[in-house]
Amino acid sequence: MLQKGMITKLTAKNTIEICSENVPVLRDDGILIETGLAGICGTDIHIIENADRVPFKNVLPITLGHEITGRVCKIGKNANGAMYCDDQLAEGDKVVLYAFLPCGNCWWERNLGTSHNLICDHPREGYFTNPDKPPYFVAGWSDYMYIQPGSHLWKVPDDMPFELSVLTEPFSMGIRAVNKALSLPGWKNLQTTGFGGMAVVLGAGAIGISTAIAAKIAGCGKVVLIGGPKKNLDIAVKSGAADEIIDIMEISSEERIEKIRQMSDYRAGADVVFEAAGVPQAFLEALEMTRKEGTCVELGCLIDDGSAATVNVATHIVAKDITLYGVTNQPPQDFTKALKCFKSFGDRFDFEAMLTHTFGLDEFQQAIDLVKDPVNKPIKAAFKGKGYK
Repeated sequence: MLQKGMITKLTAKNTIEICSENVPVLRDDGILIETGLAGICGTDIHIIENADRVPFKNVLPITLGHEITGRVCKIGKNANGAMYCDDQLAEGDKVVLYAFLPCGNCWWERNLGTSHNLICDHPREGYFTNPDKPPYFVAGWSDYMYIQPGSHLWKVPDDMPFELSVLTEPFSMGIRAVNKALSLPGWKNLQTTGFGGMAVVLGAGAIGISTAIAAKIAGCGKVVLIGGPKKNLDIAVKSGAADEIIDIMEISSEERIEKIRQMSDYRAGADVVFEAAGVPQAFLEALEMTRKEGTCVELGCLIDDGSAATVNVATHIVAKDITLYGVTNQPPQDFTKALKCFKSFGDRFDFEAMLTHTFGLDEFQQAIDLVKDPVNKPIKAAFKGKGYK
């Protein structure tokens, strides 16, 4: 009798079905993992809420979940040679997965070396595809996940809890954002993000707090975290992510902007501002908080939900001579950096404090409702799969 596992399917806007599927026959070049934890990302919520919009409405059903850690339960005889991994993998190994398959040969990758899915013109089919056909288990919100050849995997220490390894993907996004901010040249002192500079992060979710920690690792002297609810801000301070916090429930936008100016040198504004809240209006706030010749990084607004904010290009960007970066997602090399940071800075930052809630797949609606609750929302929540012990 074939083994079965639970799987979630997004079938329409705000409509998720939970069903059972047969575990597929493993090919020689494939790996099957039992999902340990799979994070719930703000992008996942935006996709659920906008599944009737291009580009999602024409590809449903899909399974979501791209923040994935688990344990190898079956491995094909040729799978190690078919994967990108520094270690030989075996049944029982804990792993982290980069769940994207860029083609490796489109114009962007040939000419720019861009090795991530959201820039690639022709990503290979394998993940986030139709879960109604084999191999069914094509994303993290499920009991199992079928690992396709050509995937990037990292073996993690057996004593690293899933509660930490599941944070690899969101923390790598913080690293990506900070790397962008650090790409300015040091001459003429334009690069002041590190060496004691002041950073502001808008958004107190896992991406925002990850960015705050990454900024401190990169050398920022003061990191101010703006968001809510208050309990999440307090966790960020306790975990070492933020030096100062501003609760958006208590202070208006105008007051927040003025408060940042008062905190900064010469009342000029922050050296670098990261928008990780995923709200277009917050992007305007970020621009206002950025000092002249400062840097603003937008990494929160990935999914087009039809909302927009009006930017005064002359006032917000040109007159201040700022550098503006956008971040869509990260290359797999940033996963390596994230795992190194967990090891090297685990005594300085409580990374695991970001994961505040876990749910079974049968608690799906309860989990989604909580994540969308502006008052009680967690920093990071995750679904437990078959491999969670």
